[in-house]
Amino acid sequence: MDHIAILKHAAQTTLRHRALWVLGFLWALVSGSGGFSGNFGNIGTTGFGEPMTWSPELTPWLLTALVVFLVLFCVLVPIAVVLSYVLWAGIGRVLDAWYTRQIPPTVGAGFREGWHRRTWRLFLLNLVVYVPVTLVFLATLLVAASPLLLLLVEEDVATVIGVVMAIGLLIPTVLVWVVVFAVLAVLAQFWWRAVVLDDQPISTALRYGWELVRGRLRDVAIMWLLMFGVNLLLSMVLFVVFGLAAGLALVVAGGPAWLLSRLTDSLVPALLWGVPVGFVVLMLPTLFVTGLYLVFQTAVWNQVYRLMAGDAARS
Repeated sequence: MDHIAILKHAAQTTLRHRALWVLGFLWALVSGSGGFSGNFGNIGTTGFGEPMTWSPELTPWLLTALVVFLVLFCVLVPIAVVLSYVLWAGIGRVLDAWYTRQIPPTVGAGFREGWHRRTWRLFLLNLVVYVPVTLVFLATLLVAASPLLLLLVEEDVATVIGVVMAIGLLIPTVLVWVVVFAVLAVLAQFWWRAVVLDDQPISTALRYGWELVRGRLRDVAIMWLLMFGVNLLLSMVLFVVFGLAAGLALVVAGGPAWLLSRLTDSLVPALLWGVPVGFVVLMLPTLFVTGLYLVFQTAVWNQVYRLMAGDAARS
């Protein structure tokens, strides 16, 4: 397996097709993969550090904003979850169509391929795998932290023993689970492709993905290490992008918001302009870069899966 060629091909595919930019951006948006969270400045001061007192006129605005936020949260979160799975499956399918049959990806094809019952199986696959694992993870943490119950004795010796034992158990427990989740993340790359790309049932996909990884463990480990390096590079890129976007948001949103607060002697117009405009300016670049990476990552593991599945079929 030529790992570098796979990375180059995935990068070329991601940068070549603008439809993938749109799909990746939407995927990052609905999956909450923006990379950073923003702080739009200290709204408790105005001018040159002059304290701003609380205005009663803000109370109904804040209560209305809270109600609207809760309503939108209850409505939009389920929609975002559905769309994230649709885009997840759809992007994987259109990339596979390009890789195997040279069918150019389109935005419409991404949604059509994702809006299918196989996407429901992808959702069920995650439930089958991660719900039991998460429950076992929490149970082991509780067991490892159980020596802390000695704190209830309220004696110095018992307290010291409890804390030392808890630390001694929690550290190796967490390290083991870091490895477990890393292994699961790699296996999941093959499990969900067996479900989405090859329309396999969940039980078959779990067995098939495990057999593929076990048969080519060295190749999978090398690709994981390379992708780990790409992730580190992405973090640095996102840090720079976020910094530039924050500076632009300060100028585009913070400057006019400060002027509005000074001219109107009120925070309401400043917040109405500064918060939404600043959020959009701050998040658009990071979501775009993150979306490109999500497409790139999918393209990489698609190729790995197809190469390994093809070799397994011929052997």
